[in-house]
Amino acid sequence: MGPGLRRDCGEGSAGTPPVIYFYLGVIILSWAANWPMMKLALGDAPPLIFVTLRLIGTVALMVPVMAALRVPLLPAPGERMPLFWVGQLQVAGFLLCGIIGLQLVPAGRAVVLAYTMPLWALPIGVFLWREPLSRNQLAGAALGFAGLVMFMNPALVDWRDWRALLGNALLILAAICWALGSCLYRRHLWRTPFWTQTWCQLVVSVPPVIVLALPAEAEQPVHWTPGLVAILAYNWVVTTALGYFLWSKVLAAMSAAVAGQVLALTPVGGYLLSLALFGGTFSANIAISIALIVGGIVLTLRR
Repeated sequence: MGPGLRRDCGEGSAGTPPVIYFYLGVIILSWAANWPMMKLALGDAPPLIFVTLRLIGTVALMVPVMAALRVPLLPAPGERMPLFWVGQLQVAGFLLCGIIGLQLVPAGRAVVLAYTMPLWALPIGVFLWREPLSRNQLAGAALGFAGLVMFMNPALVDWRDWRALLGNALLILAAICWALGSCLYRRHLWRTPFWTQTWCQLVVSVPPVIVLALPAEAEQPVHWTPGLVAILAYNWVVTTALGYFLWSKVLAAMSAAVAGQVLALTPVGGYLLSLALFGGTFSANIAISIALIVGGIVLTLRR
């Protein structure tokens, strides 16, 4: 993070390096594709076991890479506890709530609810740290979030089904965990290298995941199919290691609220990919939602 950047969740995007938008593009494409892939993987592995394998595999693969790059495994003194809490929230909390919710609701709905993160980043920044927001940010957020809300039309899901209610609630909780973790990350000026930050967040997330996974799903079998192995490899390399690394780079130059607005394209891509894989219809409500999301992004990123 440069010395001239503010450390809040409501900061604008003026002066953001162009490469940051390239990072966001990679995140959007890889994370959008991952939700339908994870839905397929849950047919071969229980949700908490899948998250455990995802985290352990990523941590193990990152060690030789960091050694080759001569990147330290331990963060700088004074930054270990902040990274611990950021990891618990935006890695462990998000992945645990998200994968269980994904098991209970369709992949398209799951990705939309999980990516309401910016909806929660704004009030977190305002009410916890009294951070002012510009008119463009407020108007763009309202426009973009209105599009996200339209994806949650009660006519598209049976709200009398407790599984649907639980799944929706867990996915919203995942978004809140991610937003709070991102805002906490923005409160610090980090000296620890990005690879070390990413690795530490993943490492501290492994114990709580294992504690929950072993008693709940230890006796459920894992079917080691080529598809499951491929999806796990994709999660190890692309969505987890590279994704969280790039997300940290983005948050060093752009606020969680603004970055989250750009990531609003992720549920759009994830929803469309889910339709292609699992079937469904593309209604007028979905088209209007996409227009609102894109309009909100453009308005929010105006200087």
